[in-house]
Amino acid sequence: MIERATTCLENGGRHLLRAPKTPFRTHRYLHSTFWSHGAGDINLPAWWHAFLQVPSTSQSQWLTKGNRPTTPSVACDNIPFAFLDFLYPVQTLAFIRQCVNEKTTALSRHRRSQLSTQRSRTYTSAADNPDDTSVTHRDTAQNLGIDHVSKGDSTDVGSTGSTEDKLNAGLHELLWSKESDTRDIWALYGRMKELSVPVDRGNLSRLFRRLRQSGRTLDFEKIRELFDTVASSDRAPTHYKCAISAALKQNDLSSAMAMQEEAMQRRLGSYGLFILKYAVEHSQWNAATGVWQRCKDYSGPGAEGLLIWKDVITLPLPKLLGKAIEAVELASASDDAKSTRNFAAALARTILSIQHKEFDQSLQNKLVGKIQSTEELSLDLVKAAILQSLSVGVQSETHIEAAIDLYKDARRRPNFAPDLELLDALLVGSHAARDSQAIYNVLDDYRNHHTEPPRQAYLLLISQLARHGDFDSVDQLVQESINRFGANDITRLVPHLLYACFRRAEVDRAVSVIESLQQKYAYSPDLRTWNILLATYARVRDSDGAMALQGRIMESGLRPDNSTYATLMGLFAQRSDYETTTALYKQAVSEGIKPDAEMVSSLVMALATNDHLDEAERTAEEAVRMDLESSQRQTRSSPGNHALTRIWNTLLAQNAMKGQLEKVFELQKRMQELAVPFDGLTYAALMQSLCIKLLPAAAQKILKTVMPQRGVRPTALHYAIVMAGFVTIKDYNPISSLFSRMVEQGIRPTFSTQNALLRFASNVDEKEYKNSPSDDKPFTAIRAEKLLDSILNNLDPIELATLGPTKYAVTNPPNVAFQSSYFPYLIAAYGRNRSFDKVKEMYNKFITVTKRSDQDADTSLPVDMLTALMGAHSTAGEHDEVEKCWYLAMEKSREITCKAGADSSEPGWVLHRYRYTLSRPLSQYMQALQATSRADELSAIIVGLQDDGYELSVYNWNTYVKILIQDKDPVLAYQICEKQLITGWPGWDRFGKSEWDISRKIMKQFPRHWELGRPYPRYDTLVYLASAYLDAQAMAYGMGRDVLQEIERVAPRTLEVVHKMPRLHDDIQNQLLRRE
Repeated sequence: MIERATTCLENGGRHLLRAPKTPFRTHRYLHSTFWSHGAGDINLPAWWHAFLQVPSTSQSQWLTKGNRPTTPSVACDNIPFAFLDFLYPVQTLAFIRQCVNEKTTALSRHRRSQLSTQRSRTYTSAADNPDDTSVTHRDTAQNLGIDHVSKGDSTDVGSTGSTEDKLNAGLHELLWSKESDTRDIWALYGRMKELSVPVDRGNLSRLFRRLRQSGRTLDFEKIRELFDTVASSDRAPTHYKCAISAALKQNDLSSAMAMQEEAMQRRLGSYGLFILKYAVEHSQWNAATGVWQRCKDYSGPGAEGLLIWKDVITLPLPKLLGKAIEAVELASASDDAKSTRNFAAALARTILSIQHKEFDQSLQNKLVGKIQSTEELSLDLVKAAILQSLSVGVQSETHIEAAIDLYKDARRRPNFAPDLELLDALLVGSHAARDSQAIYNVLDDYRNHHTEPPRQAYLLLISQLARHGDFDSVDQLVQESINRFGANDITRLVPHLLYACFRRAEVDRAVSVIESLQQKYAYSPDLRTWNILLATYARVRDSDGAMALQGRIMESGLRPDNSTYATLMGLFAQRSDYETTTALYKQAVSEGIKPDAEMVSSLVMALATNDHLDEAERTAEEAVRMDLESSQRQTRSSPGNHALTRIWNTLLAQNAMKGQLEKVFELQKRMQELAVPFDGLTYAALMQSLCIKLLPAAAQKILKTVMPQRGVRPTALHYAIVMAGFVTIKDYNPISSLFSRMVEQGIRPTFSTQNALLRFASNVDEKEYKNSPSDDKPFTAIRAEKLLDSILNNLDPIELATLGPTKYAVTNPPNVAFQSSYFPYLIAAYGRNRSFDKVKEMYNKFITVTKRSDQDADTSLPVDMLTALMGAHSTAGEHDEVEKCWYLAMEKSREITCKAGADSSEPGWVLHRYRYTLSRPLSQYMQALQATSRADELSAIIVGLQDDGYELSVYNWNTYVKILIQDKDPVLAYQICEKQLITGWPGWDRFGKSEWDISRKIMKQFPRHWELGRPYPRYDTLVYLASAYLDAQAMAYGMGRDVLQEIERVAPRTLEVVHKMPRLHDDIQNQLLRRE
C-alpha cells in the first residue's frame, strides 16, 4: 500500500540530513503486524520501545505544553523518539546507527530544528490501545517482583546490594528458562544498563548465547551492540564466538575477521572456523585462503585435519563439491599459485574425504578432472574419491561405476600402490557392480602389493567369479584358499563351484565336482549344495535327472525347503507340465512349507501355458492377499523388485506371447491398482506384445522414453525384442541404431541381440541378391557370415551366466540354444535360394563349434536345425534326406515334449505347450511324401501324431487339403476343411468389394505364428477346393454327380464359401480355375 509518512524515511541518510517540507509517498511495505501493533510482538531492534511506549510523566507534561523534545529516549542514544526505525531494513539501520555514533551533537541539533513543527505522527494507523501493549523496562522488572527504582536511587544500589542481586537473579532465571523470549531478556538487560547495574559474567556469556540461539536477525544486532559495550580486556571466548557469528549473519566479513584477529592476539582461541565456512559458502576465496593460513599458523603443525574444516563440512556435500571446483579453477588461474593452490588442494582433499552422504557423481568427476588438469592427481585424492563414491552404498550404480573407472585409470600410473583399505572397499564395490574385470584387477593388486588376498577377499572373489560363470578361476581360487587356510571353509566354498557350473549350464561337471570333493575331503553335501545341483538340472531342462536327485535328497535325510520345491516347480512349469507342478505344490504345502513367490509364479506359468489364463489370473489375484516372500535377491537392473512382481510378470509374459495386447494393458493397469511395482520384465512383456502385433515402433518408444522416465534400466533383452520386431516387419533402418545405442549404454550383447542382428544381416543380403541382375552366381550372405564368424570366434560359455528370459531360445534349453540358434536361419535362407553347398558348410560349421569345447559333446541336431535342413533338402529334391530328418526330429522332440513319468508308447504323452513342436517339419515331410507319390501315408501319420498329443497347425491342415486335392481325393479334402478350417472363416465381405481390395487384404488375414491353432482356410486352399469342384462338375454324370453330392453332404459351409468366392484375375485363379 501507499502510506503517508512524514516521519517515515525513504532512506536513513536522506531524512536525517534534511526533512521534506511537504509529505511524500513511499512504496515501502509495512510489517505484517503493524496495523494491530502494540509493538511488543514485532521482531525489531530495542530502539522501538522509546518511540511507541507511553512517554514518561515529565515528557508527557512537557509535550502537552507545546515544547520540543530535548532529551533522548532511554533505549537509543541520540535518536529522537519519533523515528520509526522498525520500518527499515537492517542495512539502513546499521548506517543510521553509524552516523548517530559519529555525529551525535550535530545530528541532534539538526533534527531538533527540522522537527520543530512535527510534534505528532500524521498517519492514521495508530494502535487501538497503546497503553495496554507498550512494554517498558520497569514493567519487566515489576513482573519479576523487583520494586521500581528510579535513577536517583541508583546510588544506593552499591551499598545495599539487594537490587543488583534481584536483577541478576531475574536475568539468570530468564536466561535459563526455555519459555522465555529474548525480547523480555533484552528488556531486563536494558533496565539494568539504565540503572548502571553490572551484569554477572556468567549471565553475560549466557546472554550472548541466548541471543545467538534465537536466530532472529535483530538479535544479531543486539549481540554486536552488546559486544561493543564489553571492554576488550573483559571479552571472553564466548563473546568472540557469538559476535563473529552475528557479524557473518549480517554479511559483515571484515568485522568478523577483525574480531577473529583480536581473539587470536589475546590467545583466546581461533574462531576462523566460522569465517572459513562463510567464505567458502560465499566464494570469498581471498578471505578463505587468508583465514585458512592464519588458522593453520595459529594451530601449529598437524592442523591440516578436519579440525580446521569441521564447520565447512557441515554444508551439503553437493554444494561443497561445486565450491571445490570453483577453488581449483581459481587456483589454476591465480598468479599467487602456491598459497591458493595449497588451499584448493586442502579443500578438495577434505571434501573428497566426506563419506556416506548422497551427492551428484558428475560433480565429483568434474572436480577430479579439474585437479588432473592442473597437476598430477595424488594417490590420497584418488583413494578419497573412490572411497567417497563407494561409501554411498552398493545399490548406487553410478557411484560404483565411477569409482571403478577411477581405479582402473589410477592403475595405469607407475607409482600406484593401493592400500588394503582401498582394495577391500573396491572388492565389495566390484562385487556389487558385477564387474569381473575389476575383480581381476583387485586380485592382481592384492598379490602385487600385499602378498596374498585375505580370507574374506578369497570368498568375495570366488563369489563374484562364480556369478560370471568362470569355473576355472573359481576352481583355482578354491584350491588356493584351501591350501592357505585349510579345508575348514570347504562348506562355504563348494556352493560357489557348483554355482559356476549352474551359470554355465554344465550338469556333468557339477556332478563331477561333488564326487571329487567327497573322495578327497570326505565332503558331505548339505541342502544348499543339492539345491544348486538341482537348479543346474532344471536349467538344462533335464526333468528325469531332477526327479532322481530329489529322491537322493530325501534318502540322505535332508528335508527339502522352499528353494527345492520352487526349482522343481519352475522346471515342470517351463515344460507346461501342469499336473506335476500342481502335485509338487500340494506336496510342499502338506509338508508345512510356506509358499513363496517363486512357487506361486511357477503355478501361474503352468496354468497359463496350458491355456488356463482365467485361472492363472485368479491365482495371481489370490497371491496379493498372501504374505509372500521372494528367495531371489533384488537386482539393480530391476529396482523395486517385489515378490508379487515376479508372479504378475509371468502372467503378462504368457498373454504377450499369445498376442493379447489388450489383456496385457489390462493386467498392467491392475498391477498399478494393487500397488505391484513394475520392473524390467514388466515392460519387456508389453514390448513383446506390441512387436507381435507388428508395432515395434511403439515398443521402441517404451525403450527410449518410458523406461528411463520410470527409472528402469534397459537390458539386452529389451533391445533384442525391439530389434526382432523390426526384422519381422522388414524395416531394417532402426536396427543398426538400436544396436549402437545399446553398446553406447554399456550393455553387453547377448546371443538374443546377436541373433536379431544376424537375421537382419541375412535378410539384407537376401534382398540385395534378389534385386541384383541375374548372373547365375549362388547366393552368399556376405554380411551375415561375417557377423556369424565374429560371433563364433568370441563364443564363450561364460555368456550362459546371463540369467533371465531370452529370445530365440523358447524350445531348446540354453546350453543347446547358445550354439545352435545362429545356424537354422542361415541354413533356411541358403536352402530357399538353392545354395546347397552353403547349407553343407553351415552344417559342418555347427558340428565344429559343438565339438570345439568338448569332443564328446552331443552333436544331435535340435528340431529347428533339422527343420531348416529339411527345407533345403526338399528344395534340392532330396526327399530321402527329408525323411531321415523327419525321423530325427521325431526322436529329438520326444526328449523335450514327453510328460514326466509318461511312456511314449502310450497315447497322450506330449506336453500341451509342445503340441506344435513338429508342425514345421511335418509340412516339409508332407511335401516330400507327395513328391514321392506316397500321400496316402499321410492320413495314418496324422492320426498317430494326434494320438501322441501333437496337434497340426493351421499351416499343416491347409497343406494337407491341397495335397488331397492334387492327389484326387476332393471329398476328404472338403471334409478336412469343413472340420478343421472353415469355422474360422470371416466371410468375403471382410475383404471389401473391389477386386483390388480383396487381392490386397486377403493374404494378410491369415493367422500369424502365435495363432497356430486358429482355424482358417488360406485363399489358395479355397482356390484349390474350387478347382476340385469344377473338375467334379466336368466329369461324366455318374461319378461326378456322386462326388458333388458327397461334397454337399460332408462340407456345406465350405461349399458355400467356395461358391461365393469372387472372380479375381490373379495368377492362382488363372492357373487353376480357367477352363477351356
